[in-house]
Amino acid sequence: MGKIGKISVIKRNHSGAQLQTLQSELSKHGMTRIPGTSVTKFPYKELTGKYRTGLDPSAAYIQRIEDKTAKQVEIDRVTKLRDKLQEELGVDLGPKAPFWNHSKSLSAEDQTHVQPVKLVDGDNIFDLSVPYQELAFAWLRVHPTIASSFQAWERGLFPADTQFYVVDDEVENTIAYNKKKAINKAIIAFDTMTVEKKRKVARQLGLPVTNETKEEIVYNLIDDVFKKSEFSSGTFKGLNPVEVFNRYANMQEDVLNAKDLIKQAITHSIYRERSGKIYEGEAEVAKDEDSLVQFLVNEDNQYALIELQGKLNSKLLMSV
Repeated sequence: MGKIGKISVIKRNHSGAQLQTLQSELSKHGMTRIPGTSVTKFPYKELTGKYRTGLDPSAAYIQRIEDKTAKQVEIDRVTKLRDKLQEELGVDLGPKAPFWNHSKSLSAEDQTHVQPVKLVDGDNIFDLSVPYQELAFAWLRVHPTIASSFQAWERGLFPADTQFYVVDDEVENTIAYNKKKAINKAIIAFDTMTVEKKRKVARQLGLPVTNETKEEIVYNLIDDVFKKSEFSSGTFKGLNPVEVFNRYANMQEDVLNAKDLIKQAITHSIYRERSGKIYEGEAEVAKDEDSLVQFLVNEDNQYALIELQGKLNSKLLMSV
């Protein structure tokens, strides 16, 4: 047997229960159900009429994945697996294909229709070198009654009475690898920046950085941001810190400079922002930040850029 897929039972600790129950007795012996019994699973059919096959890159469950890295890993995985299994099995495995309608199956040996899978107590092993076992694991690992991981079940992402979870180290390792690789590339990009640009990027990320902030402090602040899985508050709440960093790290220098001037102008009360609009005193300067950036980077408006820089310099001198 080569690569395997594994779906394991979620074991609950009933040993502390005051009343003697069947579950508490089974728990004492490391079991979750009566020996010889199993749970039968069929492919899940969405309200749209599509089956959740684990082979559909446009599936609704994939579109709901918020983490872009995890989403792309899943899209690449299912696309590659779908093409492979369709070629090996010679059947259409699209989410509305007749193959998934088990009620049309003539027998347990009918290979033109999907077969149900019985999950037993303990570990359910699938030999991924066998196409039909690989197919079964594909749709079982995305079944809504099976937790995508034990950690996902612990975090409450699946109902408390969920009985099984997917042990899928390959996906977890791929996601972790891609995230670490992205962080390392971002760190390399950050290292090559001038101190001035590091400060500008840091300010765009909402960090408390001034033109006098030492480089090592800026570095530590950015490093702390990279270690977070997402921004917990502010403008970028819920977004991936590395992706936001790259947005500014790869920005054209004139655009980044304009955005930094606007950020500092707001910080030092030269400008005020109300309902997205930018004001200087009571006068509206721009309908939004993007419009002001476009205005300032236009070569015909360099006088405005120089004027704003002068106002900022005066404010900074007054604060010394």
